[in-house]
Amino acid sequence: MSVLLISTGFAALLYLVSGIAIMSAMKKGAEAKASSLLRWPVLLGLVLHGYAVGQEMFTAEAVHFGFGYAVSVMFFFAVVTLLIESWVHRIHALFGIILIAAAFGALFPVFFQGQVVPAADWTLAFRWHLVFALAAYSFMMIAFVQAVLMMLQNTRLRAKGLSANDDLLDSLPGLVVMERVFFRIVATGFFCLTLVLILGAVVTKELQGVYFLFDHKAVLTWISWLVFGVLLLGRTVWGWRAKTALRLFWAGFVVFAVAYFVYSFVLEVF
Repeated sequence: MSVLLISTGFAALLYLVSGIAIMSAMKKGAEAKASSLLRWPVLLGLVLHGYAVGQEMFTAEAVHFGFGYAVSVMFFFAVVTLLIESWVHRIHALFGIILIAAAFGALFPVFFQGQVVPAADWTLAFRWHLVFALAAYSFMMIAFVQAVLMMLQNTRLRAKGLSANDDLLDSLPGLVVMERVFFRIVATGFFCLTLVLILGAVVTKELQGVYFLFDHKAVLTWISWLVFGVLLLGRTVWGWRAKTALRLFWAGFVVFAVAYFVYSFVLEVF
């Protein structure tokens, strides 16, 4: 069995068990609190996950990369971000949901092997471009989960009564706090996305002699950047809140996801 399969398999198991434990604790109601000890199996999972992906992706002669590796590294960054955040604030449902998703995402390189690219083609600018791109996707994915939770909270506030399955929502901060966190995550992702576009222009100049190519990835990435920019501007200037903000976020997220992940998935599978 390969290093990739063994290490990511154990990492996925640690993510899954920890995520389920967090979600089980959150379902106990408003005063629910997950054990801080759950951070340690998550940390061990991150070490195994990072080691496996690093060993398989990078060799002296070539780099292995594609849809599967992109998904795996995206979840790696997302778990790192939320693990650090959990040492500042208490562990919450968002962390549990991302961990459960990461348990499956970590295994994607096993099924989607990607392409072999000569290491010489990965210039310094391109490497940083890729790092910030995956970081941007990680933050926007976290924001996506946060947006879903906000939507559920908003729906419940508009409903006349509470259902019997509201314990998870009761364990979350109030909607105003959730909105504040949501926009902070989107702003961080937007900053990373801005760097992606700048570095992308540098890389394109290095490889093609021009700063911009009118291909689907570049055009869709710029469109998503504009949508997220309008979203943040609307929040700052006009005070947009949950309903209006979420509609614009969904639009930007879909365009951003199609720009690389959906397109790459279709190419590798079909």
